[in-house]
Amino acid sequence: MGDISIPKGATAKLGRVEGDLRVGQGARAESEGAIIEVTGRVICEGEAEFQGSLSCSEFSARGAWGSGGKIKILGDLKAAGEVRVENGQLSIDGSLDAASVNIDKALWVGGNARADDFDVGGVLEVRGNIMGRKVDVGGSFKVQGAADVDEVDVGGSVDIAGLVRCSQLDVGGMARIGGGEVSKDVDVGGKFESTKPLKFSKIEVGGLATLGEGGEGGDVDVGGKFESRADLSFNSLDVGGLASINGNGRGVEVDVGGLLRVSGSLTLEKDLDIGGRAYVGAELRLDSLEVGGSMEADQIVARKSIEVGGDLKTVKGAKGDSVELGHGSRTMGPIVARIVSVGHGGKVEDVYADKLELEHGSRAGNLYFREGEIEAGVHIEGEVLYTDRIESSPDVRFAKQPSRVNELPKPPL
Repeated sequence: MGDISIPKGATAKLGRVEGDLRVGQGARAESEGAIIEVTGRVICEGEAEFQGSLSCSEFSARGAWGSGGKIKILGDLKAAGEVRVENGQLSIDGSLDAASVNIDKALWVGGNARADDFDVGGVLEVRGNIMGRKVDVGGSFKVQGAADVDEVDVGGSVDIAGLVRCSQLDVGGMARIGGGEVSKDVDVGGKFESTKPLKFSKIEVGGLATLGEGGEGGDVDVGGKFESRADLSFNSLDVGGLASINGNGRGVEVDVGGLLRVSGSLTLEKDLDIGGRAYVGAELRLDSLEVGGSMEADQIVARKSIEVGGDLKTVKGAKGDSVELGHGSRTMGPIVARIVSVGHGGKVEDVYADKLELEHGSRAGNLYFREGEIEAGVHIEGEVLYTDRIESSPDVRFAKQPSRVNELPKPPL
């Protein structure tokens, strides 16, 4: 049997076709057995329906302009070459297996979908898993299973319930995935969410980004709000507004324009730079710290400098090579550093330093230092012990007169 044609609006029962199959507008092909097997091409000239699975070398269809014609396959579709639908939609109840897929409007797949390239102008929805090299969708892309696709490029929204394994995820609007790994870039214009742990190289989101069960990766760059609801390891964390980690954080550096919250500990190889306020529930360990507003942590250990413009609150204390507190700063917890500077009107508790400077109008608890300079109007409420020298204004109020000693008390950290 050679090429076969099904006339417009007709129904034909088919088994194996040795050649091409042409299907007219509104025609129907019914399977005589488990599958309609076409050795050549299947060409649909408008809307068509296949009752059963279909196998062919290539599949093509063309919808009438303005009709939005839909092609229905009530089974699986397997094509050795391309599947193409111009000016129309393709609905497959079963699975799809093809070399490439090019659909003008929409593609629905009830099972798994496999192809090298998927190019869909409007909607791509897969109820099973999807596998391929590239997915390019103009509107929305939805997968109820897992996605193993090297590159995903979607103009509108992405919703993948299962695990993702890809190198690049590029979405213009909103994206939600079920965790997995993106080996290169996550680039989302609006909102991004991973509901399970995510391994990543770079996350760049214009608005809101959420890691539901934390993750491990490289750089995070979010314009608005970033939230990790479990432990997070990273290279750099750069957030314009609010950043929070519900757990422990480990990385190289953090730069947050507004508020940073970490419920556990935060360990950085380099710097923490906060424009507003920062809260760390346990220990903060880093190279240097710069906070424009207030800083609160159980304990802070910096290899270099600590600079806080507002209040500094710790339970166990703050330690650094140098500690600089802004004007009017209020401090709770001991401070240990080689150099300590307290701005005018500031208030500190116990200080352990090689060199100490208290500007006018500040207040302090106990002071232990090698050499110190205390300006006018300062009030010292505890003891003052030093080893080398002290310079103080005549109107400094001491609860106890300063004492020179051979050895200072051991710092608490």
